[in-house]
Amino acid sequence: MSGILDEETLHEYLSKKLNFPGYYGYNFDAFWDCITDEEQSKMPEHLIVEGLAEFKRLLPQQYSLFVSCLKEYEREFPNRKVTYQEGSPSGEGVVFEEEEEQ
Repeated sequence: MSGILDEETLHEYLSKKLNFPGYYGYNFDAFWDCITDEEQSKMPEHLIVEGLAEFKRLLPQQYSLFVSCLKEYEREFPNRKVTYQEGSPSGEGVVFEEEEEQ
């Protein structure tokens, strides 16, 4: 999430990275709708969000809304996991953990 400087860029990034539909509304209500409706996105079992320290510094209000949505998502879908990382080890921002083969 490092390097995202405004809310529009944030929602463009999330829309592309999480494969939201073309009609995504570029706001946090639409973000919530997409992450909780499997017909609108394919959320992974484990989502890793990186670069949160930089994101919080640059866009504190959007950071708070984003993290609140993801925390509520974890409560609503206890079989899903979100990992929050201050730094950005992969440089990706949002990473899907590959499902382990059994």
